[in-house]
Amino acid sequence: MEAVNPTRAPIEATQLLDGNWILLYTAFSELLPLLAAGATPLLKVKSISQSIDTASQSIVNSTTLSGPFADLSFSASATFEVRSPSRIQVEFKEGIVQPPEIKPSVDLPADIDVFGQRISLSPVQQSLGPLQDLVANISRTISGQPPLKIPIPGNRSSSWLLITYLDEDLRISRGDGGLFVLARQGSPLLEQ
Repeated sequence: MEAVNPTRAPIEATQLLDGNWILLYTAFSELLPLLAAGATPLLKVKSISQSIDTASQSIVNSTTLSGPFADLSFSASATFEVRSPSRIQVEFKEGIVQPPEIKPSVDLPADIDVFGQRISLSPVQQSLGPLQDLVANISRTISGQPPLKIPIPGNRSSSWLLITYLDEDLRISRGDGGLFVLARQGSPLLEQ
């Protein structure tokens, strides 16, 4: 697909580049532990996305994980400089950890697969009444708390991104660490 890229100057095609992009595939080694954690029975990767705003030359990478008790969201904000019609230099500024979004009830699957054996969680679900009350109290305590902002140190803050394919629904990018395939939020590609 990269060889037949319909957009010869992706960085200049702001109407195509701007927006929220959902990660479909990556070979980026630093994301693999996160994706592996999301493959466990009780923790799922709900979404990994990248929002690009060419007017402000900013990028926000966001991840949301979903567990039985809460959804956890964190992001990294960055600015960028255009280096060529298809390449940008990215400078990460800060990480942001949102307060957990506590679920109104514990969300456990009926059963899980552990080393090839199905294990029923119904006995655990039946004993969660007191735990759900505790979760509700925690939810009331942390709701409305501001996010935790963490500066990203200089030695890990710089990166680059080469956009090798861009159309109205799909973007393929290469960075100093991997390949990224993303679909625009709302694209029919996400329904497949």
